[in-house]
Amino acid sequence: NEMQEMTEATLAFARGVSVAEPLEPVNLNGLLADLAAELSASGPPVTLVESPPHILPLRRMALRRALRNLLENAQRYGAGATVGISHAGGETFVTIDDAGPGIPEADLERVFDPFERLETSRSRETGGAGLGLPIARAILRAHGGEVSLSNRPEGGLRATVRLPAANQGAKARAIASRKV
Repeated sequence: NEMQEMTEATLAFARGVSVAEPLEPVNLNGLLADLAAELSASGPPVTLVESPPHILPLRRMALRRALRNLLENAQRYGAGATVGISHAGGETFVTIDDAGPGIPEADLERVFDPFERLETSRSRETGGAGLGLPIARAILRAHGGEVSLSNRPEGGLRATVRLPAANQGAKARAIASRKV
């Protein structure tokens, strides 16, 4: 079972960089609200801070996978999450804050390496195969975005997702006006 799960995660990682799924207008708020409700029903709470709608041209299923990976990490290691969405300088930002122990500064980038896990027991009970964050990053980069981690001064970890909005220009607005 563990080998099959690792194989499936590896294939998901490879598919994460695929751009085969078409771009479509996605209400980011709605997508995050659905994920928050779904994950909160089976684990620590994921709370979405209310904000104006953010509709972006995205690959819905791929982005859902990336955000789910980040939210599940916040649940597992940070006892839940608070999620915010903002817009600045032509970009949309999603912040995922948790109240866990954070990550040593030297490891904030290393955790994005495939099969890298900070939890050393290698038990499937305490973590995955070490592909969740690399998958999330690959998907976000395929969208022209990025994800980074930082320790919060008050404790816990912050995952910051950056998605381009303005560089999609008129095409994004045209797509968004047709369907949501």
